[in-house]
Amino acid sequence: MAWCDAGAPDGSCAPDPDVRERLLRAAVEVFDRKGYAATSVREIVEHARVTKPALYYHFKSKEGILVAILEEGARQFQEAIARAAASKGTARQRLVALCEQAYGLFRQNVPVVRVAHAVYYGPREGLPAFDLTVFERKLVAAIRQIIQDGVAAGELQPGSVEHMSIAISAVIAVCTDQEISPHSTPVGLDGLHGVLDVVFEGMLARHLPGPES
Repeated sequence: MAWCDAGAPDGSCAPDPDVRERLLRAAVEVFDRKGYAATSVREIVEHARVTKPALYYHFKSKEGILVAILEEGARQFQEAIARAAASKGTARQRLVALCEQAYGLFRQNVPVVRVAHAVYYGPREGLPAFDLTVFERKLVAAIRQIIQDGVAAGELQPGSVEHMSIAISAVIAVCTDQEISPHSTPVGLDGLHGVLDVVFEGMLARHLPGPES
């Protein structure tokens, strides 16, 4: 189906196979800048340079395009987590790979992550139904499984799998928060590795000095 491009200089109507992606990108940019509640359909279509019927055809409503953004984010996130969880190596190597995949995906999609965070932590009134806990649940489940494998193989110390899972997921959460906050300095991939090294190796000195040393 063809839609008129609002920016066509001659006002003609021409097929645009990329109109759906243009609308998604435009919605992310406007939601990120203004917030979901303050954004109108008119602003989205003007930013995408299409007409309102194009948005209604592909997404039905403003709520529909937000759900599409979140669903696509969840799909990409789950695929990245699944790839990392299925990787070979020791439990530590697999956990590092998992953190790299999650953090790398967040870094590549900062505006989408900010929109998801704003929706998750903001008021629920007027928002479409979408289970935003899917990101955390999938991540924690993958981390927990790798840790359980590591404990069973003798690679990780026996102990609370739940506590270890929280520690690893907290590293990803904090590094992501610093990445998306305009007031924080991103840790980067090297910083992520450094924090993970602390988690794996501990903060306490292995040989504490005696009272006379």
